Amino acid sequence: MKALPFGSDALLLDLGIAHLPDRAARTLAAVKALRSALPSADVVAGSGALLLAGIDPSLDLAPLLAAVQQAPPAPAEDEAPPLVLPVVYDGEDLPALAALTGLDAAELVNFHTQNIYTVELLGFLPGFAYLGPVGGPLAVPRRATPRAAVPAGSVAVAGGFTGVYPQRSPGGWHLLGRAPTFRPYLPGRDEPALRPGQRVRFEAIDERALGEILVKEPAPAAGRGAALVVRQAPACATVQDRGRAGKLGLGLPPSGPLDRQTFDAANGALGNAAEAAAVEIPQGSLEVEAEGELWVSVDGEPPVRLADGERLRVPPGAHAVRYLAVRGGVEVPRFQGSRSTLPSARLGGLGGRALRRGDRLQAGSEEAARPVTGVFTAEPVPERLSLEPGPHLDQVGPEVLDILLREEFRVSRLGDRVGVRLEGPRLPARGRLERPVPMVRGAMEVTPDGGAIVLGPDHPVTGGYPVVAVLTPLAQIALARRWPGQTVRFAMARR
Repeated sequence: MKALPFGSDALLLDLGIAHLPDRAARTLAAVKALRSALPSADVVAGSGALLLAGIDPSLDLAPLLAAVQQAPPAPAEDEAPPLVLPVVYDGEDLPALAALTGLDAAELVNFHTQNIYTVELLGFLPGFAYLGPVGGPLAVPRRATPRAAVPAGSVAVAGGFTGVYPQRSPGGWHLLGRAPTFRPYLPGRDEPALRPGQRVRFEAIDERALGEILVKEPAPAAGRGAALVVRQAPACATVQDRGRAGKLGLGLPPSGPLDRQTFDAANGALGNAAEAAAVEIPQGSLEVEAEGELWVSVDGEPPVRLADGERLRVPPGAHAVRYLAVRGGVEVPRFQGSRSTLPSARLGGLGGRALRRGDRLQAGSEEAARPVTGVFTAEPVPERLSLEPGPHLDQVGPEVLDILLREEFRVSRLGDRVGVRLEGPRLPARGRLERPVPMVRGAMEVTPDGGAIVLGPDHPVTGGYPVVAVLTPLAQIALARRWPGQTVRFAMARR
């Protein structure tokens, strides 16, 4: 077993069991042992590996790691019958797989349905369960060219796993069919439908026997009292609070503000509680109109009183992201303990989506706010962004760090809250990781073309590219403040 540093407060534990047939049982046993020993940490199952996040860097982990190595495999859940998922096997990749394997489509479907699979981990998208092991003719690598959009509910295979896409998204797995009655994650559900260790079996059905399929999703409740009505919004403005810590094991990234300092300054200027929600405005202009009387602050500037019907425009500033806070906070429902918007799961904020014209942002109770004393401004950040070594340097070569520390990079326009691509010198790359690995915010992945992507607050819980470095929290803020086209230079973090 190897314990690899993964930023300042996380470890990636490679259990050295990736090729064992009972990999899932052993991994889940290790997860259970660590969760029992470190209840405040976020322990995330991988495929023969696990992530231990939110730990004290000075903690002596040697006794715990020894206990993990001695933990017996988790027993199979023979008492509980597997969850049966009905599937319409009409996937567009069945003919190509039949040609590749020399089997007909019916034989491939029979192979997929005759096995019982175990949920090894959650990742890629919220609610996406990696089910395995998949062997025989369906043990195929990912598609050479990923699809730009895979329909929600698609059942697919790749890399020794099978799974169900929770929503429409890009994807590189081979499509076998559709699970029209199964929703891996709904906004109103507290937890994903599948959890690590759960067993699943697929069953072929005729779609005509299903009748009408209707899945109702909760609509945001209409609020009363003072509010801000959106009159103009950039493409990616969202409601955020401090995020949902400790939910990686459920397949949910932390979310929360891109720039924690400026977010806190905006709320602090109004006397709001630290956990109050505000509006994040990346790379654009936001205009709102007051409905009733309320107080607002932009980026921690002195509060401004808005009368009923008065408008406020927040223009682009020196930093690429700005924050609009309202006294009492933005009042939207909590999901998994947070009001933060997570578009990939369609939860939080207003229906789990970016703000648009006509949206009404209900203000919370002003009684919860405190008297304001002092000045609230975000601290300046260093010009050079600090890096911690990543866990996969041995897979790409130590020269990667030399290039990162010597060369200059630019922020690409290809970026959002999930991750930001950096333009500049190509980094030595050796393809994808053999198995999906849990990820953390600030991780810098190297893609097969030698490009670098820095993961943001809405990052996928698992990733498939080597991580060569992890940006410190302050460096993540510095990157969030830079506009596309601005330059970035790196330095090693001081210990």
